[in-house]
Amino acid sequence: MQADRQRNILLIDYYGSLLTHHQNEILDEYYNNDLSMNEIADNLGISKSAVQDLIKRSLVQLNDYEKKLKLIETDEKLDKILEQMRSENNDLLNKYVKKIEKLK
Repeated sequence: MQADRQRNILLIDYYGSLLTHHQNEILDEYYNNDLSMNEIADNLGISKSAVQDLIKRSLVQLNDYEKKLKLIETDEKLDKILEQMRSENNDLLNKYVKKIEKLK
C-alpha cells in the first residue's frame, strides 16, 4: 500500500503538469496534504464518489503517460548506472558514462 502511494506521488511529480488544474488540485490534497476523500469533497462542494472517480481516472492517465514516455523507468535505470559508477574503479568509468549517454 505504501509502495503504491509512493509510486503515485512519483507519477504526479513527473507528469502532474499534464493534468488539468482540477485534477492536480484534488491529487495534491489527497497525496500531499493527506486529506481524506470526504474532506476534499466537502471543501470543493462535490461528492465523495466524484473525488474517488477523479483520482482513479487521473492515476490511469498518469500511468498511461509513464507507459508511453518511460521517464520514471529511464530515471531509475540512470540511477542504477550511476550507482555502479560510484562503486567501480576509474578504468570502467568511461564504459558507464557511455551507457548513460545512450539513455539520454
